[in-house]
Formats: sequence, structure tokens, C-alpha cells
Amino acid sequence: MRTKKLSKKEVLAKLKQAQEKDLKYEDGKILCSMCTTPHAAAKQAHEMFLDSNLGDPELFQGSMQLEKEVVAELAELLHAPQTCAGFIVSGGTEANLMAMYAARNAAKTEAPEVVVPESAHFSFDKICRILKIKQVKAKLDADFRVDPASVEQQITKRTVAVVGNAGSAELGTVDPIDSLSKVAVAHGVPLHVDAAFGGLVLPFLKELGYAAPEFDFKLAGVESVTVDPHKMGMSTIAAGGILFRHSKTLQYLKTETPYLTQPYQCTFVGTRPAASAAATWAVFASLGHEGFKKTVAHCMTLTTQLYEGLEEAGFEVLLRPQMNIAAFHAANPKRLTQKLRQKGWYVSQVPRLSCIRLVMMPHTTTQHVTDFLQCLKQVYTK
Repeated sequence: MRTKKLSKKEVLAKLKQAQEKDLKYEDGKILCSMCTTPHAAAKQAHEMFLDSNLGDPELFQGSMQLEKEVVAELAELLHAPQTCAGFIVSGGTEANLMAMYAARNAAKTEAPEVVVPESAHFSFDKICRILKIKQVKAKLDADFRVDPASVEQQITKRTVAVVGNAGSAELGTVDPIDSLSKVAVAHGVPLHVDAAFGGLVLPFLKELGYAAPEFDFKLAGVESVTVDPHKMGMSTIAAGGILFRHSKTLQYLKTETPYLTQPYQCTFVGTRPAASAAATWAVFASLGHEGFKKTVAHCMTLTTQLYEGLEEAGFEVLLRPQMNIAAFHAANPKRLTQKLRQKGWYVSQVPRLSCIRLVMMPHTTTQHVTDFLQCLKQVYTK
């Protein structure tokens, strides 16, 4: 702890210096992130609820109501039944953790296992270590989607859950969730869908004329879904979401909280910021269904522009994007990433696929894509 305090002016100056070192989404050169500039309504709502704690909801009943309304809107969007329950949590990692924790506890199996795609988010590596669940990886097909036959081959008496991607973090691919649902039902295991990114994209694609496979609670085997409002939901960081088909599942998540205003909690984080739930509510209320559809349309238009620009320039694109993520092969992805960074462009690489990954988010513009493609052609060497 410092011995001499700073003046208000000095504090603000130091904060501004730190902030100036951060990249800005609106500059358009962040092409690797699944987050974006928060909606103006989200920023205002977040500030209004800075001291509200959803971990003690009886003290903050207005905040609790906002969370319930957000969960209800997500449940409606993802075709969840009336028995659905859910929360706004710290992000996709906590959401996935809660789903696996509930599945493990419900199964009461010694040496539990979970079957995930090879393309599963790295959060499952952490989750399985924490929960002492063996992670069994199923193979992908030629389109980088999990092979349902491989999943079924991996299921044993110790399997407590199956996981599918609805918009993988690496390539934005959507696993055949309908087939996984049938496999899960046949074997009596819950299917968890990681739609952290795709949950607020896929529901609007079909209306926009894109191919959009079923992935949500319409499918009988889907027992839980992760969806993150701080990604395509344009909420403030961090705002993850977890939905369970049945509220009775929460019994497997309960922890007694004797000194708080409620007898138990079901989330991992105890003190939960209501600010992120309020910010999400504000975006949902400000945009509505049509506003979200327009945002998704914008991102997909940019993705098409990027995809076609890459092909015209002679780059080998891995596959036609299913969502607003594109990737292309590079002889030396690490070197290319470094060259682009020297020019101010931030992209990510997927080493196991020797490719560069690009995400088209609401803050990206047509001009940004044009400028990036021009820079890419200048710095790329095979």
C-alpha cells in the first residue's frame, strides 16, 4: 500500500495513461476478439448498478428481477421450456463449469468422464482438471465438426455428459447438434451445448437466409446451453450466460449460504455483479429482435466480404464460414501474425491447423476489412 496518496487529478491522469495503452475496438484493428464495443445503453446501465450484488439478491431485488428477465429472454430465443432456469455469470468458462458440475453431481459416477469435440473450448481443459473429470475427445470430420459416430464410440458407463459446439471459438463451426442429441438420448446422458459465441448469432441466421442448423432446446437431448451476452450480445465485460432445461437441475449446484439473505447459491462466484445483468437487459431492451438481426446481418456481410477477398487474393480459406469467423492457411502463421501486428493489426492463429483466424464483430466496418486485406497482401510471403 502506498504511503502517499495521489490527488484526484493525478489518479485520473494515471488511469488515462493506462487506458491509452489499451487497443480500441472502434479502431477496427482488433480482428481476433469475440468481444466488442459495448452498446451505449449497456455502458450506462453498468454504471448505474456498480454496487449491486446478485449474490445477495434479497438486498437487490430490482437487480434480481433484471437478471430473471434477461434469462427469460434468452430462454425464449433458445426455445427453452417453462421449466428452464439460468443465470448471468462471469463468462463462458463459469457457464461451462456449472454445466459440467451439475452433470457430474447428478450422475454420481466414480471416475466420471465427459465426451467433447477435439475443437472444444480450452475452458474444458481447466474445468475437467478442477472437477476431476476425464476429458475424452471425439474426432472431427472434414468440415471441422465433431463426428457423432466418434462421440458415440467414446460413451461408456462413466460418461456423465456430452458436449457440442454451436460456434466453435477457433473456426465458428457448428457441430451436428441434432445428431448429438439423438446419441445423448439413446445413451441417457445430458448434452451440453457451448453456444457462448453462436447463441446470439445462430437464431437470427435462418431469418436472414443463411443455413442455420438446430442447436438449442428444440432438441430433446439438450439439457444445458452456454451463451455469452458480452460477445455478440454487446454487453459489458463480463456477462456470460447459462441455461438449464429443468430448474430441478439446480439442486446439484446448491451451496448453503447461512449468513446471506438467501439460504443457498447455485453459481460458483459468490459476489456477483448485477451491473453485467443490467447491461445485458439494457441492450436487449434497446435493440429487440430486429436490432439483433440487423447486427448479425452486418457481421455476416463483412464475413462474406472478407471470405471473397481472401479467395480473390489467392489465399486458401479453410471452409466457407458458418458464422462471422473466417480462417485461412498460412505457411508460417506465427510469423504472419507478427508481421500484421507490426502494422497494427491483431489477428490470432490456430497452430494445430496452421491457419490465421479472423472474427467480424459489430465494431468492424467495410473499410476495416478493405484496409486489412490490402495490408495482408503486402506483408504475406509464402
